[in-house]
Amino acid sequence: MIFYATKLRALAIVGVLLIHISARLVRQEVGSFEWWIGNIVDSSVRWAVPIFFMLSGMLLLGKKEAQSVVIKKRVPRLIWPLLFWSFIYSLWASRYQLHTYSLEQSIINLFNGTIKYHLWYLYTIIGLYLCMPLFKTLIQYGKKVDVRYFICLSFLTSAIFISLSSFLQIKLAGGFEYLLGFGSYFLLGHYLANTDISKRVAYFFYIMGGIALFVTIMGTWLFSLRDGTLNQGFYEYLSLTTPFVAISIFILFKHHGNNLCGRFTTYAAKYSFGVYLIHPIVLDIFRSKEFIQATDISELSTNPIIYIAIILSVVYIFSILLTMFLHRIPYINRLV
Repeated sequence: MIFYATKLRALAIVGVLLIHISARLVRQEVGSFEWWIGNIVDSSVRWAVPIFFMLSGMLLLGKKEAQSVVIKKRVPRLIWPLLFWSFIYSLWASRYQLHTYSLEQSIINLFNGTIKYHLWYLYTIIGLYLCMPLFKTLIQYGKKVDVRYFICLSFLTSAIFISLSSFLQIKLAGGFEYLLGFGSYFLLGHYLANTDISKRVAYFFYIMGGIALFVTIMGTWLFSLRDGTLNQGFYEYLSLTTPFVAISIFILFKHHGNNLCGRFTTYAAKYSFGVYLIHPIVLDIFRSKEFIQATDISELSTNPIIYIAIILSVVYIFSILLTMFLHRIPYINRLV
């Protein structure tokens, strides 16, 4: 077992929950106390999703298995959960008016990728699995300098496209930058895991990660002030700043977190995929008008720090318990 990978996975899923919990806080008035707490929290955990891509690349790109095995074995492990949870979330969206549910519209939304905000990750990782021969060829036949060049060029291209769109409202024809960018996270995980990183290089990325985090927090504030509403340019996973934070976190755990994991961390990592899939339902319940009326706990009426702590705790606990329960059900356990 690669202990630091287990710890990263366990921590990253908490980061994902915090991103989604703080989302409503950063939708409030720019510069308010609630907005600042949401901005600091959201900015501080944007590395979480890139880490999942990096861990997948780290664990899969070094495996000596034919692409046919990937297509027959690994891709279905993602496609079936995508189909199942797309159906569940389509029903969930109509929970107050089930008579409005439309299977035809659900199928359209499945192809549009608009059923639920978190399912985009499954579409992306499936695409990366299908492109794995390209990454393996680069690793096998290219030199490390070639791999570094591809990663740097891809991140730079993605960051330029996203920056022009987010900060200057210039829309460039493209889309390939997403394959390049997320593909680079995939490749980066393998590269960092299999490269000896000196303390000097590590400290460089720790400093750059800290600077990038500060720029994300302050840049989001400045551009949101300019726009009069939340500007998410620095929140983007392929922004100028997020890769530096993700790299620094990965290196930190590789150098200082590769010792034995506790039982809770092991379980948290094991059930992280299920928690990722389930948590929006749980979050919807604890943000529902019924819950707010019963408890008076909401992003509008509760201190934002207390609100985040409460919602994170209950959503995480209920999500992991539901995942553990579903793991005990034959066939369903393959979907979480």
